[in-house]
Amino acid sequence: MNKLAQLWRIASHPRELRLALSGLGARLAGDDAMGGLSADETAAVCRWTSSGGVDVFVEIGTLFGFTARAVKAASPGVRVIAVDNFCWNPFGLKPDEHEAFAHRVLEGSGVELVRADAEEFLAGLAGRLDPARAMVFLDGSHAYEDVRRELALLKSAGAAVLSGHDYGNARFGVTRAVDEALGGVDEQCGMCWLKRAAR
Repeated sequence: MNKLAQLWRIASHPRELRLALSGLGARLAGDDAMGGLSADETAAVCRWTSSGGVDVFVEIGTLFGFTARAVKAASPGVRVIAVDNFCWNPFGLKPDEHEAFAHRVLEGSGVELVRADAEEFLAGLAGRLDPARAMVFLDGSHAYEDVRRELALLKSAGAAVLSGHDYGNARFGVTRAVDEALGGVDEQCGMCWLKRAAR
């Protein structure tokens, strides 16, 4: 319900609000229905970012930007990049409307919003930042094959901290992909997972 209240405050006119709330009743099964993490998961991601020795946090699959915004507020000195291709949202917004809405959520937060496919962004990661100083949080596609490809790109780039959402969620292929590619995780909070690169 906190995320619903945030969306209510962000919507600048009735049309945006109607779009955001259309069909919402059937989708409010939990925090993940709003494309976000639980309060405990958000706190864990913020803690991992601030204690991970990283100066860049990249969220792949930002949806509306709540996690990225929380990380930036908790660690203002960390560069935060929110990446999404805006192909899916729980309200059926068109991609351009979805992107505009995410911009409103992130307005004034200091978070950089990038419209890109995950693999496209991750393939060029080293050209955008120093991967050895980056924590990347995967919460876009949850398909086994996609997560395996994303993890391979991150390992190849030398990202310092790999993390993501929906580990342990039997509906998706995240757990299998992470376990096979990384040999398990270092830490887990709820369905969020973290793996530090070997030094």
